[in-house]
Amino acid sequence: MLKPVFLISALLLSPGISRAQTDNILTGDARRIIAACMVLEAGGEGIEGMQAVLNVMLNRAQGSLCGMVPQVLKRGAFSCMAPVWCDKPDFDPLFQRAEKQIKPYEQAQQLINLLEEGCLLDNSLGATHFHAASILPYWADDLCYLTTIGNHIFYIERDRRVEGM
Repeated sequence: MLKPVFLISALLLSPGISRAQTDNILTGDARRIIAACMVLEAGGEGIEGMQAVLNVMLNRAQGSLCGMVPQVLKRGAFSCMAPVWCDKPDFDPLFQRAEKQIKPYEQAQQLINLLEEGCLLDNSLGATHFHAASILPYWADDLCYLTTIGNHIFYIERDRRVEGM
């Protein structure tokens, strides 16, 4: 059961609700892959950071829950997934690393629940890319800056339309 404070903070973090297709529910390994990516990319950023990473996954999948895992596993998409960019990926080490971070992993699962229910706000403002503020990747200049959340900077492709902007 979600604690009221968690639910309220998740609903107040951003102006727009994610447009996840509610007929799709993440199960089994797909759910674990997404939660692990959230924790390993932004677990130290708390709920707001992991929420933004989850929204980036959904935005890349153009609102399709079932399209999120292929986006997460796409070579070069999320640096924490580098160990599985091979012909026969082994997810167990990633799952173990993420699941050891008990509180962030539980929060990631709660955020996924909110997403599936259509109640998760897109605090990334429609972002499809992000990076740590401590680096400047070669691709950042080709994108349009949207927001900074914690220690991550969020962007969208210049030709991609963001609703409400």
